[in-house]
Amino acid sequence: FGLGLVGLFHPWAAYVITGGLSLAAAPQLWRLFQQGRTWKFTNPPHPLVVVYLAVIGLLALLVALLPPTDWDGLFYHLTAPKLYLEAGRIVSGIDVPHFSFPSLMEMLFAWAMLLRGDIAAKLLHFSFAPLLAGLVYLTARRFLSQKSAWPAVVILASMPMLGTLAGWAYNDLALAFYQLASLYAALCFLQLAVSGQRSAVSDQRLSIIALSAIFAGLAMGLKYTSFVTPVVVGLLILWDALRTTYHALRTTSHPLRSTFYALMPFLLFCLIALLVASPWYLRNWFFTGNPVYPFLYGLFGGAFWDNFRTEWYAAAGTGIGWRPSTLLGLPWLLTLGVRDANYWDGRTGPLLLLFLPLVIGWALFRRDDRPPALNALLFYMTAQFAFWTLGVIWSRALWQSRLLLPGLVALAPIAGWVWSELPRLDTPQFSFSRFVNIAVVLTLALTVIDTGLLTQKINPLPYLTGLESRDDYLTRRLGAYYAAMQQINTDLPLESTIVFLWEPRSYYCHLDCRPDSILDEFPHLVDQYQTADAIARNWHDVGVTHVLIHRNGLQFVLNEQPETIDTGVLSALEENYLQPVFDVAGAYQVFEFEFEGGSSLRAGD
Repeated sequence: FGLGLVGLFHPWAAYVITGGLSLAAAPQLWRLFQQGRTWKFTNPPHPLVVVYLAVIGLLALLVALLPPTDWDGLFYHLTAPKLYLEAGRIVSGIDVPHFSFPSLMEMLFAWAMLLRGDIAAKLLHFSFAPLLAGLVYLTARRFLSQKSAWPAVVILASMPMLGTLAGWAYNDLALAFYQLASLYAALCFLQLAVSGQRSAVSDQRLSIIALSAIFAGLAMGLKYTSFVTPVVVGLLILWDALRTTYHALRTTSHPLRSTFYALMPFLLFCLIALLVASPWYLRNWFFTGNPVYPFLYGLFGGAFWDNFRTEWYAAAGTGIGWRPSTLLGLPWLLTLGVRDANYWDGRTGPLLLLFLPLVIGWALFRRDDRPPALNALLFYMTAQFAFWTLGVIWSRALWQSRLLLPGLVALAPIAGWVWSELPRLDTPQFSFSRFVNIAVVLTLALTVIDTGLLTQKINPLPYLTGLESRDDYLTRRLGAYYAAMQQINTDLPLESTIVFLWEPRSYYCHLDCRPDSILDEFPHLVDQYQTADAIARNWHDVGVTHVLIHRNGLQFVLNEQPETIDTGVLSALEENYLQPVFDVAGAYQVFEFEFEGGSSLRAGD
């Protein structure tokens, strides 16, 4: 981020700094390697677990090694870094609100793209999958029980969305990792307090709090929605501080000093988390005037934004509402994925649904005989689920199961612990644990088959073995979209400025392409200028030379919100100001924009 601000987005800078950091880390890595040679695995997984994890991981890796085709990657996760690298620095003044979201992952992608390219960026996100699995293992083993560690990993890996996201240039796995890491460090802090090491100013406890805060700040550097984690972790630390304060006030002659020492971990957590997260919010403040752009427009305002776009983006009142039947059915709908904004990255799998009633039962009826950290994990998971539920109640745009991934990741250790405790319910007449084990094995087998079929549909081997070129692969996977981008790159003049209508992806466009980021470009123009003539004059004033219309995207909006499209104004624009240049399979049409002397060139035809 700092290199981008000072204009040092160049490969030589990336290689020099990467080499320097590698040399600095080499001694520590060597020590870890030496320790690893003598390390004994005290809790080996079942061979079937090894096979399952290896197959699922390999299938995800095959997809991660392919050129990017994922929607949000082509929309903004990779597009923003690409534009910054082309400019050699981080630039402002781009009307894509998602570029102003917290951008830690985009900066990591930029680093990978400088070193190797966009596939390296995808692999960077893939690397968070094993890191996340390892953290789930550690969480279950340290805070619940040793025998629950591998069941927790299996439940995590049973979610089809995990493998799907691992193969894409998204930020969700990194977000889940940083949030769980913050909670993990906080649980270590609380564990020291429970074990009697309660000295509020001990270096060990403060260093653990600092680590938790750093991870919380990194999470806030990925998504606005990550604020749930610092709030929950902060409350856990504050609760411990209040208990310490209550005890100190009863036993000390210096209540103010004792209160300050007790609150120091909480204050330190808040300070460090805000400092780590602050670069992205300060960037927005300087670039747009709004630290949380484009949200809270009524309070802060913001460039390129107005009340129309605020209402359009929020889509308030379009969610599921407060119907009890729908709310109670949310876990089932999550499992099916049929209501998700994107089915493929929203599948949680049936294992979590299978274990959810058991988790609820254990939470209600085993209040005394359970690990102390379980309450904190349940609190964290419930807070994540409650926040996500409020979102889907409010707006259909927020029905995205992957936004719940941090909560589902926290559920995995809990479900793994419940799974490991099921033999308690066995009787001579019926083994409930064996019944669950059979259901789990069948579910995992079906998951492998399903994932294998999806990978076969993608067919990665021709590209990975060199039998298929990058262009051929992208044409096969992206079809008319990639063909349209290629034709724009080759057929239009280099100085062209192309406005996209109903197409938010511009990664493969090498000219000055201005995507329709939230599918509001045309309705917003109509709201501002009312007539085709006024819209044409605005396009002329801002230097537009061509217009791309995504007909399938237009039809999607007409099916969902027909009242938002003024077809009369669109027809007038096409008839009077747009000259066809080329058409790709009827899906994408590119027009040359014609305007001269304040009127259409064809006004007199």
